[in-house]
Amino acid sequence: MRYEDANESLVELYLKIAEERFQTIANLNIKLMFDTKRRVSMGKLRLATVEIANEKIKYFTRNEVELEGVDYIVIVDKKAWELASEKDRTRLISHELRHVFVDETGKHKLLPHDIEDFAAEVKLNVDDPDWANKLTTLVVDVYEQEKDLKKLDK
Repeated sequence: MRYEDANESLVELYLKIAEERFQTIANLNIKLMFDTKRRVSMGKLRLATVEIANEKIKYFTRNEVELEGVDYIVIVDKKAWELASEKDRTRLISHELRHVFVDETGKHKLLPHDIEDFAAEVKLNVDDPDWANKLTTLVVDVYEQEKDLKKLDK
């Protein structure tokens, strides 16, 4: 399977970050999951993404806890998660949660970056502003090494 449910480390970190930085989204139902394959968009590896759940996803994710299903889905590249430091994991999840927005009518939206990242995240990451590029390079290198090894096995 391409997708996997989030493990305990992702769930715990998400809860910690949501409580510390994003109290306004605490009542949202957010599904956390891993993508086990490389995801490239516009020529760039996606370490993580957030999506608004459509009606079909809402239907399939209904249960005793989420009666209406999930509101958003956060998808994290599993290899990036495994290779990232705890600090970079925090940065990654915090960045994705900056996209989540519910307007005054209750409509779920995704916010674009206000600069290449988010100004708030730049301030939080002043100690290592290039963290995402470094992590992306590392993950791409590992994916390429795995691809080369598969070629050798054939």
